[in-house]
Amino acid sequence: MKKLQLIAIAMLMATVFTACHRGRHTTIVTESNGVSIKIEYAGAILLNDDKTGIEQLSHNAYINYDNNGDKLYVADDPAGHLFYELNGDKTTVLNDHGKTLLAQAIKIIAKHQYIR
Repeated sequence: MKKLQLIAIAMLMATVFTACHRGRHTTIVTESNGVSIKIEYAGAILLNDDKTGIEQLSHNAYINYDNNGDKLYVADDPAGHLFYELNGDKTTVLNDHGKTLLAQAIKIIAKHQYIR
């Protein structure tokens, strides 16, 4: 019985460690002039040279941006390739509107924390 309890505890701990985004998690919420912005992000973010896009995310890193109902989610797949979800539509390449939202999100994140 004791051995079974230890196995159950070990499995539970393994599930918690693999299911959760470990490390720093940040949420920023602002409301001004009728505009509501919420951004959540975790992990390391490597930016492109002009600091408007993402070159790479660390494992389990993500950005979740909501600008007055206009939503963008960015993460990477197990192979390390970026994927995006723009207002519910999944894609691997952002259109111009998505690029604008991403640049806005990066600007907000950069104000609150150093990113490369």
